[in-house]
Amino acid sequence: MSDSTQAARLLRAGIAAAQAGRAEEARQTLLQVTELDERNERAWLWLSGVIESSDDRRICLENVLAINPDNPHAQRGLQLLDQQAAPAPAAQEHCPRCQAAVPESGSVCPDCGQVLIVACPACGEYVAVEEISCPACGQLLGDFRDGAGYHLTLAQAYAEQQQYKRAEEAIFRAEAEAPGDLQILLSAAALYEEMGHTDLAIAVYESVIERFPGNVVPYTRLGAIYRRRAMPAEARTMYELAAERAGDNPAILFDLAQLYVEEDGATQDILTLLERVVHLDPEHSHAHLLLGNVYLKRGQVQQAIEQYERASELTTPDSLLGREARHEMAKLHPSLPQQAQGWGTTLRLMTGLMIPPVLAALVNARMTPWKISLAAWGALAAAIVGAYLWACATDVPRNPAMCALFGEKGVKGLWKQAIVGLPGVLLWGAALGLILGKV
Repeated sequence: MSDSTQAARLLRAGIAAAQAGRAEEARQTLLQVTELDERNERAWLWLSGVIESSDDRRICLENVLAINPDNPHAQRGLQLLDQQAAPAPAAQEHCPRCQAAVPESGSVCPDCGQVLIVACPACGEYVAVEEISCPACGQLLGDFRDGAGYHLTLAQAYAEQQQYKRAEEAIFRAEAEAPGDLQILLSAAALYEEMGHTDLAIAVYESVIERFPGNVVPYTRLGAIYRRRAMPAEARTMYELAAERAGDNPAILFDLAQLYVEEDGATQDILTLLERVVHLDPEHSHAHLLLGNVYLKRGQVQQAIEQYERASELTTPDSLLGREARHEMAKLHPSLPQQAQGWGTTLRLMTGLMIPPVLAALVNARMTPWKISLAAWGALAAAIVGAYLWACATDVPRNPAMCALFGEKGVKGLWKQAIVGLPGVLLWGAALGLILGKV
């Protein structure tokens, strides 16, 4: 574990202890943070609130100002230390949650850990936590009695204003308000990811795994983080653990398949996994495209074309994925779109099917066309209709007539192929049988 990740974990634990009123635990934990990172501004600031000696508190606050001379909390704390000898104390304040007496300079209730002031995300003014909106600018802040949700909302607002340090503080408070709450932890980790603070996100996701080992979300998110960090072994482990717990979840299986393709290319196991994904979710366009790529790498061109065609059908014409699928199809078989729709191809395929019945009729007429009986001509006409339907159901699904009848996709889908192709085969076969029977 890196020092930055360990420091992030300890800082969260120290702040939580301070907010819960466990001063000694907070002191020890925050001191460990300063040993790992002596320029950790938040660690020194929180340490100043749980240290006993005024001189030590002054040292902590001076360290904060050495790191960030504009820190308003440290400036205010030093001013209060300088004014401790003043004879006229201010009126006693009370915690809005537990009503315990709090010192004038306090920002956290010493009894219940309730934060007493928050910074407005819009204007930066410090506001009493009881305020629903900022008195200075009117920014809606929410109701502090919502607990963790209140602080997460503030954290999101801070993050949108790129006030990342304040966002982290608000996330810490949310976790302290609802320790061990799965949804709060996942929301906190997702917000850390959004801010780009992946060390903190990793720490939270790992804590979720420790507490809720059966939940798949932290495994998939850690897999995504490790993948972005170019740590394929760690990413693969996380995705495999997620797939093990999720069972037949096509989204997770697809993520795992993508990682396998990047690492191993086109093995049979990858092919099997992607086929399972499209079986579970037949409309997963990205899976069809990736499956087409795997088929192509394995030299199975026809299967690749089928998958690219399916991916194209599931996407809009101007989408990136749709364009990529059509581009791959064009490289493999440039004339495929015309062949799939043209009358020329339809007639060529019908000609092949009509050879047997025509030859049979000619043989019956001793190779003299004008001696072919009217019944045989009727059977040949039936064979032509059967051959047309047969060709449309198998090789020319987007024949113009079929597109007019069934829509743009023509005879695509098993039920359409069955209702068109089966009568065609039966009609063609019956016609050939009649001709062979010398009608």
